[in-house]
Amino acid sequence: MMLATWTLLMAAQLAPGAPGVPAPAAPPAQVDIVLFSDFQCPFCAHFSRSFRALQTAGVEGVTTTVTFKHFPLVIHPKALLAHRAALAAGEQGKFWEMHDLLFANQQRAQRDDLLGYAGRLGLDVERFRRDLDSDRIEQIIEADEADGQRRRVSGTPTFYVNGHEYAGNRSFDELKHIIQGEQRRARVLGEISDSSMSLGPANAPVTLEVFADLQSPVSRPALNVLNDLMKRYPSEVRLQFRNFPLAFHPQAQIAHEAAVAAAKDGRFWEFASYLLDHQESLREQDLIALAGRLGLDEPKFVETLNEHRYAARVDADLQAGLRKGIHGSPAILVNGRRIDGVPSPELLTDYVEAALSTLRQTDQVRKR
Repeated sequence: MMLATWTLLMAAQLAPGAPGVPAPAAPPAQVDIVLFSDFQCPFCAHFSRSFRALQTAGVEGVTTTVTFKHFPLVIHPKALLAHRAALAAGEQGKFWEMHDLLFANQQRAQRDDLLGYAGRLGLDVERFRRDLDSDRIEQIIEADEADGQRRRVSGTPTFYVNGHEYAGNRSFDELKHIIQGEQRRARVLGEISDSSMSLGPANAPVTLEVFADLQSPVSRPALNVLNDLMKRYPSEVRLQFRNFPLAFHPQAQIAHEAAVAAAKDGRFWEFASYLLDHQESLREQDLIALAGRLGLDEPKFVETLNEHRYAARVDADLQAGLRKGIHGSPAILVNGRRIDGVPSPELLTDYVEAALSTLRQTDQVRKR
């Protein structure tokens, strides 16, 4: 079977409770890498050395999965056969060995060359020959190409680290820096669950997802409409807050980071509600004073703000909104249907009732 993914766990493990060893921490956040590569691309050949170093040495303390995607470019006429060869070798457990030979010998990628590599690797050459031309291997390559096209990959190497796109060659040290940064980001995102910024039952059939800016004067009216609706649908609706600070509100970013820090201690809604009612008090000293009044650990809160620890959580919400086509605040998604601006109670109720009606009809169809 083809080996196109490997997992690294290079964290040094010490026995819990041993002298000088801290208490066990939460498991390290995983970093997933998806690489689109072309065996005839000279830049991919350089990049492959960094990736092989990553496979050999890993990154200490980081669990990393890497998925290799086959993306032969039309400008490289020998690439498709080379990718077939890598997959055919993978059928006999020698994907990475063939990977190395193909990149080391990019000028020698004719069929006879590939058969010679198979023999050098100790493969069953007749089986390799059959797999080289098999429909199944062709379908794997086509599926990877389709995936790349969906992601709008235009050149190689292109790789994604926890969904963030990077293009071009990178040294091993640069790769390590990217991976370590993504692990820190993933760990921070894991600290703040959606539930810490939501209201209503987790299993509610309707979710109101509100993308709002805490410095925007129209955010409070929008939240008021949402809160009133939730009182009328206490078991049917869940409200999920998403951070969406707008660039032209200079204090919005730090206000959202502070609100997320309060969410870590279960005080998001009190914190955010106060900010919405006192938008003239969004300076850092105001945020720290509010944290103190709410009983939060003030020195820790100050440290969190100074480190911008939860900037990644705010940015994750912002990017999610942009991917959904949201560019202003507030925007509300009712089970995915969008309302821009402050909705009237009647409009919001219509959207919720429509969502509930759709769910009831679906349930009736399933019961038939």
